[in-house]
Amino acid sequence: MAAEFVLRGAFILPAGLMPIYIALTGAYAADKEIRRWAGTPEPPRKGSVFVYLWLLFYLVAFLIRAFRPEFALPEELGRVVLQVLGIFFGSRASKYVWEARGRTVAEAELPERGERVLELIRTRGRITNREVADALQVSPASAKRILADLSARVQIQAKGVGRGTFYTHSDDP
Repeated sequence: MAAEFVLRGAFILPAGLMPIYIALTGAYAADKEIRRWAGTPEPPRKGSVFVYLWLLFYLVAFLIRAFRPEFALPEELGRVVLQVLGIFFGSRASKYVWEARGRTVAEAELPERGERVLELIRTRGRITNREVADALQVSPASAKRILADLSARVQIQAKGVGRGTFYTHSDDP
């Protein structure tokens, strides 16, 4: 379709494609949000990249159309882009609400989670941020907050730099 737009000066959408595309985008976002709010681990996805590429394509086509009026864009394309962006930013807003909600819950659970981390360090000798996130079934950001709280209370200490950072009891050499 992109080649057709550049070579023939018209972007023609197959009939019925856009409602299907919007339905798939909505289903993708709904699945992502349901998993997030249910606490089910999400598989790694790159859906955001696809939305950015879609938007970039539309902006390029729009600019070409603005400077070359002989190029034609379907009327429904603008509506579809707005719907996709609505779904995308709705999902982003849901993520921020979920994270804010989770932050207050996590802060209340810091002492309990901290004890679990200390037990893991006693058992394993050391632990990484990723191991804490996996063991406690929390996000890497939550794991980092738990570890930072324990470090601030001088119960653990960080060793290493960047991805190689691990944590031990503060009395370990």
